[in-house]
Amino acid sequence: MDTRSRSLAARLAVVAGLGFLSCSLFVAVRYWLTGRFAQGYLLWNLLLAATPVAIAWAGLCLSFSRSGDGRAGRRARAAAMAAFVAWLIFYPNAPYVFTDFIHVVRRAGLGSVAAPWLSEYDLLWYDIVMNAAFAFVGHYLGLVSMYLMHGAVRRLFGRTAGWAAMAPAILLSGLGIHLGRFSRFNSWDLLIHPVQAVRVLRESIADPAALLFSTAFSLFIALTYLVFYVVKRGDIGELDG
Repeated sequence: MDTRSRSLAARLAVVAGLGFLSCSLFVAVRYWLTGRFAQGYLLWNLLLAATPVAIAWAGLCLSFSRSGDGRAGRRARAAAMAAFVAWLIFYPNAPYVFTDFIHVVRRAGLGSVAAPWLSEYDLLWYDIVMNAAFAFVGHYLGLVSMYLMHGAVRRLFGRTAGWAAMAPAILLSGLGIHLGRFSRFNSWDLLIHPVQAVRVLRESIADPAALLFSTAFSLFIALTYLVFYVVKRGDIGELDG
């Protein structure tokens, strides 16, 4: 990998680290306010949101290791496509953090106010801002991973293939988020329990409410990725070199 690639890796690590640290501070302050730690799920889900970034980075590195159309080039393409499949499975963990707002809506198990100067209404607003921070960082990491994987596919197979790979990824991500929130399926369940996962997926596709939920998330991801891509497209051009 060249200097630009190493610099990009360093920037990604800094962004992920600062994002996790900032969100952790939100949780620490909330513990101080309530005397109760009830946001472990947010920290865990944010860690999972960083997983597709690591996978996409591996895919991009593999795209740089291609060597023409010979055996080495074919191996690099096969390995990069395996990374794409793995990324596709784990990517929904990033925008999934948005669904943690359900805990704010239900106000279940979130503790009570310990500080005398703070009302429960004030705590509610704090929780909204805290969950928004987690959702923003998680979704941003997901967009970064999509951007990297887009660049990897584009380097290996061309511009058209790059967009062709992102389209089904965006559509399937909405269903993945629905499976995670309502069917409680994790990414690794697709590998451990594939038959059950396919059955639940078929049921979700046949459910109009599930399709509405999935489509709404897919449209949101598509819109935000297009904005992200327009802003950052110069870097993909640099990675093509």
